[in-house]
Amino acid sequence: MKIAIIRRKFVLYGGAEQFVQGYIQQLAEAGHDIHIFANQWSSSDHPNIHLHHVRAFKLNAFIRTLSFAWFAARAVGKESFDIIQSHEKTWKQNVYRVGDGCHKEWLDQRKRFIPLLKGLFLSCNPFHRLILKLEKNLFESGHCKKFIAISQMVKNDILKHYNCPQENISVVYNGVDLTRFHPDNKNRHRQNVRKELGVPENSVLILFVGSGFERKGLKALLRATQYLRSEDWRMLIIGKGKWGKYLQFAPENLRSRIIYKEPIPGIEKYYSAADIFALPSIYEPFGNANLEALASGLPVITTRHCGAADIIQHGQDGLIVGTPESSQEIAENINILFDPSLRQSMGQNGRALAEKFSVEKNTREMLKTYQEIIAAQGKQNRPS
Repeated sequence: MKIAIIRRKFVLYGGAEQFVQGYIQQLAEAGHDIHIFANQWSSSDHPNIHLHHVRAFKLNAFIRTLSFAWFAARAVGKESFDIIQSHEKTWKQNVYRVGDGCHKEWLDQRKRFIPLLKGLFLSCNPFHRLILKLEKNLFESGHCKKFIAISQMVKNDILKHYNCPQENISVVYNGVDLTRFHPDNKNRHRQNVRKELGVPENSVLILFVGSGFERKGLKALLRATQYLRSEDWRMLIIGKGKWGKYLQFAPENLRSRIIYKEPIPGIEKYYSAADIFALPSIYEPFGNANLEALASGLPVITTRHCGAADIIQHGQDGLIVGTPESSQEIAENINILFDPSLRQSMGQNGRALAEKFSVEKNTREMLKTYQEIIAAQGKQNRPS
């Protein structure tokens, strides 16, 4: 198949971007002809991967989004493709992967945590109005044939806010590299990473991985530290954001226990050094970091506003926080996991769960969706 993939930017710290890169590599290895339409992307020397640079005016977020959508639609229209899959809200695609979730739902969730006046300004913001208009056009115009929701939660959000035929939305969960993220990494990396971080072997290390600290719930997590019952814990934050601002949410006497690192290669080594993974997101379409943690054999704490909660059974392979803004509830779940035997059993169950979500399975399900679209197009084009 000749497949066009639209994604504006690839960055080291973006879970969605890293997923797309791995997925594209899988398709190319399977012999498909892949054409990437992007404004910024890491180069590839694979003969089946072709890069097409798409312009975008970077004056501000509004102009950048609008110009990229326009230039991307124009660029893919110059060639013929079996599938045009966009990971951005554009005007020309027959598959839209809803990897960033439903923007309307994110805004609704965000307004719960900010003052009323700020919420009104948010609703009037030209950038958000543009995104909502593009989103509505995608889901309701009928021009896009298939939507790939990366969790059942995202599918429900789309149906809640837009008049989109349910049969046009397929749920295809992300996959994880089960070799790269593996419990055996503890034997290889745990001791060295803890030494690097200055974390004693007997301390319980709580790990948070994610950029976009507001949406990921870092504020509530840092506030939760005051309610932790164990005296022997450390917390590692890996992500990109205004760290100086967020550190203030932790009690001053506990800040020395909190370690911050910007996104780095070899993230699997840091999962191996951790004992608990916590990502109490306000809104998370899925959260690839949850799947990486599960694959690494870590017990996961997430929230009901995270798509990963679809697959996690509370108390078996993870814990689900009902109220993301409740620091006390987050702390209660962390306190439960200070029990080493529970961490071990839940981590083993988490690994077994992750093994149901391989990268190869994701690729097979996506290719099946492509074939269904191509078959339907063939029927439509067949003379009556």
